Amino acid sequence: MWDAWDEADDEIARKPLSHFRRAVDIQFDELEEHLARGDEQAAAREAADVVSIALNLMRRLGHRPEEIAEIVRSRAEHRMKGQALAILDKYERVYGI
Repeated sequence: MWDAWDEADDEIARKPLSHFRRAVDIQFDELEEHLARGDEQAAAREAADVVSIALNLMRRLGHRPEEIAEIVRSRAEHRMKGQALAILDKYERVYGI
C-alpha cells in the first residue's frame, strides 16, 4: 500500500491536515452507502482506503513504514491493551459516541 503512493510523495507533503480529515469523512460516507446497500465487500474496500489515508498522513508527518509499524505496535501495547473498554467509555461520556 505504501509503494502505491510513492509517485504522489511530494504532493502529499504539501497537503494541509484538513485534506486528510476530509478524505476520511468522504471514505466513511462511501462506506455507509455500501453498507446501506448490503455490499460488505465494497465497504471493506472503503475501510482499506481509510487505512491508506492514515498511512499517507504518517508519510506527511515524515514517518517511514518501519517507524509507523513501531509507532502502531507501541501505541497498541502501551495505550490500548487492557484499556479498550475505558477508551470506548471515554468516547461515549466525553463525545457522546
